[in-house]
Amino acid sequence: MTALLAMGTAAAQGWDQYLYLRTPNAAITARVTGDSISSPDLQLSRDGKTLRGRAFGQTVFLGLNGKELGGTVGRELTRLSFEDHDGVTHARGSFYGRVSELNISAEELTGTVGACSYDLKATKDGSYVGSRSCGGVPERPVILDIPPALAKQGTAMTLATLGLILGVP
Repeated sequence: MTALLAMGTAAAQGWDQYLYLRTPNAAITARVTGDSISSPDLQLSRDGKTLRGRAFGQTVFLGLNGKELGGTVGRELTRLSFEDHDGVTHARGSFYGRVSELNISAEELTGTVGACSYDLKATKDGSYVGSRSCGGVPERPVILDIPPALAKQGTAMTLATLGLILGVP
C-alpha cells in the first residue's frame, strides 16, 4: 500500500476529493475531507484510532490499530489483519461477518470482501478497472477511484473504508 499511499489513485480536485465505486448496477460517491467520509450512504468520522458512524444503514465502530482493524459493522464482527510485502498490502480476516481477503498494490486490487469478489487492474490514470461478482453473474466494468486524501490517512483507514464499500452488493 506504500505506493498507493504515496500517490492515491485519483487526482485531487481542489479541496474536495472523492472516493468512487461504479458498477453496471450501482454507483457510490463519497466526499473525503480530513478525517471524515460522507455521502448519502456513508457518514464516517475518524477520531484517533477509531472509525465511527454509519454505512449503508448500519452502525460502524472499528478500532484502527497498527497492523489490524476490528470492531463491528451492524451486528457483525469485523477483524482484518494486514501486512505490506513487496509493494502489496495483504489483508485477511472477516468483514461483514464473512471471511475476507484483499490484496492491493499500485497495479491491482483483488480478493473478496463480504459477499463480493473483485479482480481490478490499475489504469494509467490511477483508477482500478475490472470485474466483480457478488454471488451472481460477474459485473463489468467496475471502476474504483481512491483519492489521495483517503490513502494519506493510512492503511487501516483505507482498508476499513474500502471494506465498507466493496462488501456491499
